[in-house]
Amino acid sequence: MNERRKRGRPAGSGKKPHFILGCRVSKGEYDFIKESLNVLKKKYKKKNKILLALFENLE
Repeated sequence: MNERRKRGRPAGSGKKPHFILGCRVSKGEYDFIKESLNVLKKKYKKKNKILLALFENLE
């Protein structure tokens, strides 16, 4: 029988191995996003509210 292989890329493959907010990012980007979320989490309490506030400010 043929061997079955998993489809898609493994999580650690490629140049951007870190995964945050549904995106693959580099180590520097990951650290920046993580620090920013920690600062904003004190004000908004949840990631949902943080993202909604950020998108409201883009308009």
